[in-house]
Amino acid sequence: MASLLGIRSPTVSSNQLCALNDSSLFEHTPLGDSLDQLLSSSAEATRPRRETPDPSNFASRRFSYELLNQYISGAQWRALALASESTILETPAQEQSTLLKLWTYRILALCNLRQFAVASRELNKLEHNVKWENKRSVVAGWPFELRMLRARLPGLAHDNWILTIELLSALTRACQRHSNDPLYQERMFRLQLLTIGSCLRIRGGTELALSLLSRLLSSALDDPRVMSGAARIYLQLGCLERANELFDKVEMLVQAKDDKLLLMNRAFCAVAMGKWDQARELFASVVDLSDEEKQLVDADRIPAANNLALCELYLGNPQSMLNMLQHLMVSLPAAAGTSEELVFNYCTGLDLHYDGAKLRDAKTKKISEVATWAGDGFDTASFKL
Repeated sequence: MASLLGIRSPTVSSNQLCALNDSSLFEHTPLGDSLDQLLSSSAEATRPRRETPDPSNFASRRFSYELLNQYISGAQWRALALASESTILETPAQEQSTLLKLWTYRILALCNLRQFAVASRELNKLEHNVKWENKRSVVAGWPFELRMLRARLPGLAHDNWILTIELLSALTRACQRHSNDPLYQERMFRLQLLTIGSCLRIRGGTELALSLLSRLLSSALDDPRVMSGAARIYLQLGCLERANELFDKVEMLVQAKDDKLLLMNRAFCAVAMGKWDQARELFASVVDLSDEEKQLVDADRIPAANNLALCELYLGNPQSMLNMLQHLMVSLPAAAGTSEELVFNYCTGLDLHYDGAKLRDAKTKKISEVATWAGDGFDTASFKL
C-alpha cells in the first residue's frame, strides 16, 4: 500500500531498522516564523518582542508532560518541536508507549508550524524504519491522536485527499469496535466530520460527502449538536430544504427557545437565505447572552460576533464591521485577536474602506497587534498583503 506520503517507501532491511528514539528519524526542525519575517519587513518600527527558541537550551534534556502541555497552551510550537525531540532522544528505547506519546507532541508541533511535508517524512520513517517488538500492524498500536495526524497529513502535505479519506475511514472503522464507549463515540464524530471535509476538497466529492453526512445522522438521531452541525454543512452545500428539516428537529429537542445553539442555527439559516437584517439580530442575541452570563464564552461569542460583523458588511456598513471586529479583538486579544478568520475578515473590511497609505498603515498596526499575542505558526495570508 502507498505510504503516508502517497508514494512507496524504500525497502529497509532488518539490520537497518532503528529504535523509536533514534536520531535518524528526525528532520531538521525549522525555526523560522512567517509572522516574525513579516514584522521585519513591514512593521519593524512597532515590532513587539518575539523570541526565537535557541536549540541549545533544549538539547540533552527530558521535559515533563506538564511543560510540554504549557508549550501547547501558549502556542509555542517551535519550543514544543525542540522539547519533544530532545525528550524522545533521552527516553529509553524500551519505553515504546511513552515514546509514541512523545512523537504525538512532535508531529503536532510540526503541523501547527505548517511544516506538513517535514511531519510527513518523519511519520513515514517512524512507520517504515523502526524495529517494532510487535510484528502485527504497526500503526494499530499508535495513540489515537498520532493516528489521526497520520491520516490527515497526505491531504495537508501533498493534496492527496483521497488517501486521507481512506485513512480516516479505516480509523473510523477501528473506533466502531468500541462504539458503546462515549470516548470512541466522540472520536468517531470528529473523524466523520474530518472525512466529510476532506471529501469536499476533491473534485466530484460532494455526493460522497452527502452520503457520509446521511450516515452520520443515522447514528445520532437525538443529538442536537450533531444534527445542528450536519444542517450547517447542508447549508454550505446549498441543500436548504434538508437543513431546515434538521433545524426544525433540533428546535423540538431543545426546550429553551433562547438557547444559543438554536439562535445560531436560525442565524445561519437567515444568512443562507440572504436575510441579513434577521441574521444580524440573531447573532446579536447570542453575543448579548454571552455578555449577560459574564463568562465571555469564546466558543459562543467569537463566531457570533464575527458573523454579526459580516452581516454589517453585507448590509453596506463596512465601518461598523471594522469597529465590531476591532472591539472583539481588543477585548479578547489572546483568543479573538489571534483568530486567523477574524483577522482575514478585518483586513477584508480595510481593503473595502481604505486605500493607499491609510490602508498600509492600518494593516501595519494590525500586524503588530496580532504579533503581540499570537504564538508560532500564524498564517500571515490572513493580512491579505
